Amino acid sequence: MHKRAIAVGALLLAAACNQDPASVSTNEIMLAQQAQAIAVDVASPRDAGSNYEGWLWRLVEALRTTDDPEARACLADARELRQQAVAAFQAGDRELARQLLRESFRKVLCAVVEVFPNAPERTGLAVDQAIERIENFLGDREAPRIRAILAHVNELRAQANEALASGDKVTALALNLRSIQILHRLVEHVRDRHADHDDVADAEMQDVGI
Repeated sequence: MHKRAIAVGALLLAAACNQDPASVSTNEIMLAQQAQAIAVDVASPRDAGSNYEGWLWRLVEALRTTDDPEARACLADARELRQQAVAAFQAGDRELARQLLRESFRKVLCAVVEVFPNAPERTGLAVDQAIERIENFLGDREAPRIRAILAHVNELRAQANEALASGDKVTALALNLRSIQILHRLVEHVRDRHADHDDVADAEMQDVGI
């Protein structure tokens, strides 16, 4: 059943993204703007900040002052990998640079999980709430691109739950954060027909430095 759901989600995403960009209706763009606002509202902490990026940056700031030895080791590894990525980029090896940046970001998430062990569960809950609220908002309105992206995010959430069940909290957190970032850029994904929502989201998140 899970594989079938993934296949259906992939077909929906491919069908929506293969349409001519001009076919995106003004109405769907407006719906995407409101749906994105819902996602931002869900991901925003009520006690500080106003959006997902602000929350992520505050989290990074908290990590910089942590005295947890395992978290600090993860952060040291993350810095080293980022420096290697810069060197690879300067040497012209963009693929290696991207790989090293991915590894660096996972080390940051390793530190997050060490300091905030319930981060995967909390981010997963935020995604689920955002999807539920967006789907309720859409009702039976025509919004093929938005629905395709929501199907993809649901697929990511299923993968995150599987990772969490197997004890891989870092992967679960990475998938949940990717999901949040996709929803937080919903308008751009719908309007600009990004070829790979995951790559766009990951690149934006990996831009966070320690």
